[in-house]
Amino acid sequence: MGAALHASSGALAMPATVQDARRDLVELMHQICSDIRADRYMLIDLTARAGEKARIVASNWIYDAIDLIGLDLIVRMAVRNPVEAQALPAPVEAELLAGYGHVDLMGIPLRAGSKRYALLLSAEATGRLVTRAVAKVELLCGYALSMLAGKLGTASNNDPLTERERECLFWVAEGKTTEEVGVILGVSTSTANSHLTNAIQKLGARNRALAIATAIRHGLI
Repeated sequence: MGAALHASSGALAMPATVQDARRDLVELMHQICSDIRADRYMLIDLTARAGEKARIVASNWIYDAIDLIGLDLIVRMAVRNPVEAQALPAPVEAELLAGYGHVDLMGIPLRAGSKRYALLLSAEATGRLVTRAVAKVELLCGYALSMLAGKLGTASNNDPLTERERECLFWVAEGKTTEEVGVILGVSTSTANSHLTNAIQKLGARNRALAIATAIRHGLI
């Protein structure tokens, strides 16, 4: 696990860049999957502003699955308390989830300061998720998200990009199509394209590739 999220040592260091924060968060998600015996994870920011939907912060889901299942249902499953009796998805929804390898599901509500998150973990076989590790996951995630919040969502005074523009540019840099970016952020494809166009113009770039290079060089994504 990266130095920024190595909580077991008691010395959690602030990541230097946005890239470091994203990398450390993904490393933490992989460690949590190992502890819980999950195959897939999705970390969702529920602290949406008026008119906005919840947004995906980190995920290793197949994006076709997010599109078909819908973020609303995913959020509903993610906010369930894992230690209480849970209402399973409707049969049609459960069959659709199972088709993408999400058979055993566990939702873990999380808080980091004033922000609300939810972590949805899933496994390809029933009864495989380890519920006794939930308390450890809540502790690690709460601590890590509090440390990383400034790098994952808050622009600096010298950052010309809005949060949405920066997020769209980040996901395109990760190899996602505009359609996939829209699914991840819960916006339409045209809205994602608009954010990207604005980002390119603000960074004085000729195209997306140059805008991404400029943003990385200046530590914006």
